[in-house]
Amino acid sequence: MLPPEVLARIRPLSPSEAERVRTSASTERAFVVSCSADGSVDVRSWLRRIQPDAQASVYVSWSEDLAIETSWGIFTEYWDDFCYPFSDDVTVAPITGTWRLVYHHYEQFDFITAS
Repeated sequence: MLPPEVLARIRPLSPSEAERVRTSASTERAFVVSCSADGSVDVRSWLRRIQPDAQASVYVSWSEDLAIETSWGIFTEYWDDFCYPFSDDVTVAPITGTWRLVYHHYEQFDFITAS
């Protein structure tokens, strides 16, 4: 269970907002950096290194009708509560839309910068 002060900073999106977030994610790839999430590296440190702005607002999307808005700092701290191996493919994107982070159910992150 996440602490109440963290839960207060997570806003569920309506299904229509979630669809907009998922369909607006850019498919163009300028540069991709990958990281294993299988426990062989410190994922939190890697996430904080690739995007250091903990206050940035981000969307976390699981499907066309399921997404939330929160801060990058909350996502990086609790990433393993948002991403489940073998079941979830998750897209994280800042509201500004300048990059995306994709978590694949086979325990890999891809950080993709927009072109």
